[in-house]
Amino acid sequence: MPNSVTIDELETLIRFRSDVQIIDVRKRPAYDDDSAVVAGAVWRDPFEVAAWAGGLDKSRPVICYCVHGHQVSQSAASQLAETGFDAYYMRGGMDAWKDAAAALDAKPAEAT
Repeated sequence: MPNSVTIDELETLIRFRSDVQIIDVRKRPAYDDDSAVVAGAVWRDPFEVAAWAGGLDKSRPVICYCVHGHQVSQSAASQLAETGFDAYYMRGGMDAWKDAAAALDAKPAEAT
C-alpha cells in the first residue's frame, strides 16, 4: 500500500509548500458530476497513469485523491511510486476533504 496523507497534512502542504503536485484521479463520471477540485489540483485519468506521469516533476511530492481515498487513488499513487515519485494518496478522498470544509477551487472551464 502506498504512503498516505491526512486532510490536515494536505492542508498544511498546500498552505506552506508550493512544490506539492495534487492530482485528482476520480473516475471521469465522478469528476464530471462535481463542480470543484481540491485547491491547486489538476484532473488526470486514473486509468492512464503511465501516459501522464511523464508530465510530473519527480523532484516534487505528488498527492493523489479520488472520491473515497480507496483503490483509485491508492493505485495511482502506487504506480507513481513504482516509477520513482514521492507519491501519496489522500485518506478519505474528496468526501473527507469536503466534510472538513477544506479549500476547494472551481473546476477549470476547459475540464467541464
